[in-house]
Amino acid sequence: MKTTIALTAAIALGVPGLLQAGEAEYTTTQTTGTMTTTDYSNPHWFVGGGVDYMIDAEEPFYNGHFGYDFGNGHSLFLESGWMGQDDGGLFGVDVDVVPITANYKYRYNFTEKFGLYAGLGLGASSVDVSAGFLSDDDWVFTAQGFAGLVYNVTPNFEIYAGGRYMWLDDVSIFGANVDDLDDWGIGGGIRFNF
Repeated sequence: MKTTIALTAAIALGVPGLLQAGEAEYTTTQTTGTMTTTDYSNPHWFVGGGVDYMIDAEEPFYNGHFGYDFGNGHSLFLESGWMGQDDGGLFGVDVDVVPITANYKYRYNFTEKFGLYAGLGLGASSVDVSAGFLSDDDWVFTAQGFAGLVYNVTPNFEIYAGGRYMWLDDVSIFGANVDDLDDWGIGGGIRFNF
């Protein structure tokens, strides 16, 4: 009877090493006095999104991403987004660009809460142009580079701000080549780690 009570109490209190099952915990927390530190070097999945203001296009670029952090600052993620431009009017020109990229990011934490990140991405973009009743689209090679600052609000939630350069290959629309779709952007976003 005493063994059953002790075993039940140990499970309820979460004694490490006793009857553990399921997946391993990836985030390690250490308490020192009143300060809690978190180890971000363990692997984990993440999801997030943000918005960048594209300087030449003078339009927002809304984006979302999903990826895996391998620990020690290295992560891979997929990102997709949308930016558009509408000149309005009955025969106005409407341009929609949807980039989809696979990205590598390196992150360096210089304090418990603050860090730097930089990375590169490759993929393709769907460019769709409509003018009145006419419409045409094209898929083009896309590359990007990005860098910025990150702040860990909690172990599972962070905010970031930075810049990006996005380059799109020549687009063939209505039989003409358009080669001026590269742009610089500045913005920020959020990320959830799980």
